Amino acid sequence: MIMIPPTIDDSNFAEKKVFSKLKFDKNPETKNWVVYHSLNYPVSVNKKDRKSFKYFGEADFVILIPNRGIINIEVKGWNRFSCNNGIWQIIKPDGTKESNKKSPLKQANDSKYNIRKYIELKLNKKFPQEWMVVFTQCPFGSIDDNIEHSKDNLVDADSFDSNFITRIIDLSKLLKSGGGVFEINNQEMNLLKNKIMRPNFEVFVKTPTILNDSEVEIHEFTKEQMDAINFLEEGKRILVTGSQGTGKSSIAEEVLKRESEKNNSKILFLNSNRLACEEIKFKLEKTENKKKIDFYTFNQIMLNIINNINPQISKEIFKMEFIEKNNYLIKKSIEVLKNNIEINENYKYDLIVFDEIQNCYFYDQFYIFLNLILKNELTNGRYCFLGDFKYQNLVSKDIEVPDNKHPRNNLLDPELINLIRNVRNAKSISRNAPILSGLFKNFPYQISKSEHGKVFNSFSKTREEKIEQIRKIIQKLYKDGVKGHDIVILSNFRLNNKNNFISDINISDFYDYIIDLTDTNIRELNKNSSKLKGTNSIYFSTASAFQGLESKIVIYVDPLETSGATSQHYINLKPELLAFNAMGRANTILYILWDSRLKNYYDEKLEMIGNLSV
Repeated sequence: MIMIPPTIDDSNFAEKKVFSKLKFDKNPETKNWVVYHSLNYPVSVNKKDRKSFKYFGEADFVILIPNRGIINIEVKGWNRFSCNNGIWQIIKPDGTKESNKKSPLKQANDSKYNIRKYIELKLNKKFPQEWMVVFTQCPFGSIDDNIEHSKDNLVDADSFDSNFITRIIDLSKLLKSGGGVFEINNQEMNLLKNKIMRPNFEVFVKTPTILNDSEVEIHEFTKEQMDAINFLEEGKRILVTGSQGTGKSSIAEEVLKRESEKNNSKILFLNSNRLACEEIKFKLEKTENKKKIDFYTFNQIMLNIINNINPQISKEIFKMEFIEKNNYLIKKSIEVLKNNIEINENYKYDLIVFDEIQNCYFYDQFYIFLNLILKNELTNGRYCFLGDFKYQNLVSKDIEVPDNKHPRNNLLDPELINLIRNVRNAKSISRNAPILSGLFKNFPYQISKSEHGKVFNSFSKTREEKIEQIRKIIQKLYKDGVKGHDIVILSNFRLNNKNNFISDINISDFYDYIIDLTDTNIRELNKNSSKLKGTNSIYFSTASAFQGLESKIVIYVDPLETSGATSQHYINLKPELLAFNAMGRANTILYILWDSRLKNYYDEKLEMIGNLSV
C-alpha cells in the first residue's frame, strides 16, 4: 500500500500498529491502494447549502481503492471498555468509568458521511464507501449483526493480529456499483490523489517580498553610526573606518543632508569612485539645499581646477598610467591653487565629506591639496573622511592603516571612529563573503542579524555553461517578478574584455537589455529612463567600478579570476580583495558563478564557514 505520509511519529500506539500492518502488507491485491493517515476533513454544517463546510474533523485512516471506492477506519487502543444501553464507556485501571462522548461506530460513520459529501461535490458523482472500527488491544469475540453495525465493520485484537488485511480486502469487495452509485475509475483516482485528498504543494515567499523585507530590516543607523554624525555636529573632525557594509556611505549621505540645512555652508562631497559619486548625488537630488553641495570624484575636482588655466590638460593626462595620472593631477592642481587666489577662493569649502578615501590617501601630496580647499585648513577645518584601509583599497597594495600614530593623522588629528557592525548585507551574505573570497579566516565585522537573504553557488567548466547558468538565473528572477534595476551583474573584466561572456547572453525574453554602468551615467539613467529602449533593464559593472555601491541582487560571475584584466585597478591587487568587495555589494541575494576548477577551494571554505560561530 502507498502510505501518505510515509512515516508516523506523533500518533498513539494503536494507530502505529495499524499503520505498520498497512505499510508492510505484501498482498498484490492491495499494491496500488492509497492510505491517508490522520486525514483532516470538512464537516457539512448546512443541509440546505451542500457547499457549506467547517474544517475540524479527522479520520484515523482513509483508504482509496482503485476501481472500487473508499474505506474509512477508526482506531481505538482502549484496554477495557463497555457499551451499556447505547453508552460507550472507557474503564480505567482503578475501575472508574469515563463516558466516551460519541460511539466509535458513529465516529467512523460520521467521518464517512462528511468525506463522501465533499468528494461527491468534487467528482460530481456518488461512489461506494464503507467504514471500519479497529480495537487493537481487546479481544471481545464476535458481535452479532445488529441494526447499528455489521460484523464486517468491526475488528477486535484477535482479528487484527491474525487476519486484519484479509478483513479489509473482504470489506473492499462490498464496494460495488448500483443504484446511482459508481466505482471510482483510474482518472478519478488520480484526481483524488493529486488534487482533492492531500495534494503535494510547496509555498514560498516571492523574491520581491524578500527584497522588500530585507531593505526594511537591514538599513538602520546603529549607535556607532550616530556617534560619528554627532561628533561632526559638535565641530570635531572625524575619520570613519570600517569594512564594507558597515554603513560608511550612509553616514556620508546623512551628514550631507544635515549640513546642507545650515546657513552659509558650502560643502564638498568627494569620492574616488565615479559611479558611487553619481549615486549619492542622485539620492540627494531632492534635498532642499542641494545647491550648497558640490559633487566630484577626486580626479574630477582636480581637472576642474586645472582647466581654469589649461583646458587642454585632459587630453594629455589620460595617456598616463592610473596612479601616475592622479599624482600629476594633485601636483598640478596644487600649483594652480597656490598661484591663483581667485580660483582658490572658488574652491574653498566649509566642510569636506570624502567617501572611499582609502583609494586616494596614499598619494604623496594628497593632504596638501585638501588643506588648500578646506576653510581653516585640515588642522582647524571641518571634514568627514570615510574609508576602509584594510579591505577595500583597490588601487595600492600594503597601504598603512591610519590610526592616531599615523604621521598624517598627527597633522590632521581626527576623531577616529571604527564601525564594526554590518548593516548592509543579509546574514547569509555577511557570513559567506569574507570566507568564500579567501581573504579572511574569520569575520571582519559583527555580521548582520537579517535573515532575509540567500547565497547561491554554481560551477561550470565552459563559457557556454556559464552563459546557460546565468540565463537560467535571470529567467527565474524574471518569473519571480524581480525588477531589472534590482539586479547587477559584476565581473572582474570590462564588458569588451575577451574573458567576459556577459555580452553573449540574450536576455530579451525577460528584460530589455543589459546596461553597462562603467560607461553610463547613473544620474542620467535614474532621471531619464525614457531615453532607454525600455525601463526594465539589468545593470552590469566591473567589481572595482561598483565599489561603494550596493544592489538588492548581485550576480558575480568570475570570482578570483583577474588574469587578462587590462584595467589599472588591478595593479598589485589581490584577487581575494576584489572578490570580497564584489560579494559584499549584494544586500539580499548573491549568486556566485565559480569556475569548476575552484570546487575544492569552495568546499574547503564552506566547511570553514560551518565551523565558525556567529
